[in-house]
Amino acid sequence: MSSTNRTRRAVALAGLMAVGTCVNGAAGQEANLSVAATQPAKGSITWREQVRFTRYELSDRDIDQLVVNTRLTLGLTGAVSAWADVPVIAERDRSDMAPNNNGLGDVSLGLKWRFWQHDTGAIETKRLAAFGGVSLPTGEEGLSSDGFDPFVGLVYTMVHGRHGVNASARYRVNTDGTDAALGPIGAGMGSADLLTLETSYLYRISPASYAAETSGSLYGVVESFVDYETNGDAEWRIAPGLLWEARRWAAEVSVILPAASDIEERAETEFGLVAGIRVLF
Repeated sequence: MSSTNRTRRAVALAGLMAVGTCVNGAAGQEANLSVAATQPAKGSITWREQVRFTRYELSDRDIDQLVVNTRLTLGLTGAVSAWADVPVIAERDRSDMAPNNNGLGDVSLGLKWRFWQHDTGAIETKRLAAFGGVSLPTGEEGLSSDGFDPFVGLVYTMVHGRHGVNASARYRVNTDGTDAALGPIGAGMGSADLLTLETSYLYRISPASYAAETSGSLYGVVESFVDYETNGDAEWRIAPGLLWEARRWAAEVSVILPAASDIEERAETEFGLVAGIRVLF
């Protein structure tokens, strides 16, 4: 084999290693807010810290909500992972008509099982995963659904070249309902069950193609969320954003915008801002 061919093969191999790390590493092309059928490797831990500010409208009042959520995900096997979400929440009624709520929110525990995977290339894959868990009534008064609320879901992920798509459905059974003075703010905080449909599209802006020296990728992201509660409340939100994904970490930022709503029992979203970071250990 000539030295030129050996050099080309080494570069190609390094490029494939970089691609594999980007696809299966810190974020695996997981969108900023929605779930994906991706997993950390066995024994690996992903730490995700996300800050979300949302302004709601409730009976002609503006409610500001700030959530700092810590998520830890542990790869149990190559196909199964466990996670925990620990949110800290601060709410403020801008009209001062009700007391502010501050403190720990409801902790969620869950499992995800990727039961099908079909890889058609170095950066092309299709995956299906089932997930489920429970939301625990750990929140402070006014910040909790006050019940042990189980949820189950299914998610599909496809990565094809510079494009990534995720689609999921999740159903949550609410066993109680918040006793907050403001009433339910977000979807799933009242006594009604909640069906959530999520879709996301990611486009790799840069690089156009991977190479041995590739250290990270910049994605444009558009996400869609439809919340339907069994009391008839429904809301659709869209969230454009950006994602920077390196080999062992990722950074994300999104804007949440209301698209349509028909809500009577809780607050409506006016807008939201999200920023976060993910690190793979």
